[in-house]
Amino acid sequence: MVDKDKLREKLLQWEDLFQDYSLPTWNDFPALPLYMDQVIILLNRYLALLPEQAEQKQITPAMVNNYVKLKIIPPPLKKRYNRVHLAYLMIVCVCKQTLNTNDIKKLMPLSLSDDEVRCVYEDFASAFGSIQVYFRAEVRKAVAPVLSDENVPVTHLLFRTAAAANLTKQLTEEILRLA
Repeated sequence: MVDKDKLREKLLQWEDLFQDYSLPTWNDFPALPLYMDQVIILLNRYLALLPEQAEQKQITPAMVNNYVKLKIIPPPLKKRYNRVHLAYLMIVCVCKQTLNTNDIKKLMPLSLSDDEVRCVYEDFASAFGSIQVYFRAEVRKAVAPVLSDENVPVTHLLFRTAAAANLTKQLTEEILRLA
């Protein structure tokens, strides 16, 4: 069983970290092309929401090579990656937790121009930021009864979060079927 005091402490810590986290903007991406090792370091830094994640690799060279091979991202230009590649990789890395590669290809086809990729990425990063604000508020509401009432078990929160994840994934898949 999860200790409610530990849960409260973890949620406050998580909320503080989440408050300060945002996806990089298009202009945050380096203007100069990068080699693979530089891309990996940069993306792992961008994708590490929690301190524990900073030690884990969110993306590896093998993953990038597979994404190129599967035509999910464009191939590098003379072994170098630019903002377009970084935008594709950020979207892939964030979405791969809930979408399969075919669905991600629908969201970001390789036929997009550089300007279109910039617009799609900026919309994605903006949507991510908006949902963060909404999500933090929803977490606070879901956690409140568990932390304020001894009779509400932590499993109540786990069931709510699992159900929300399931329904959100189903909605996303249903919308993608229309594409």
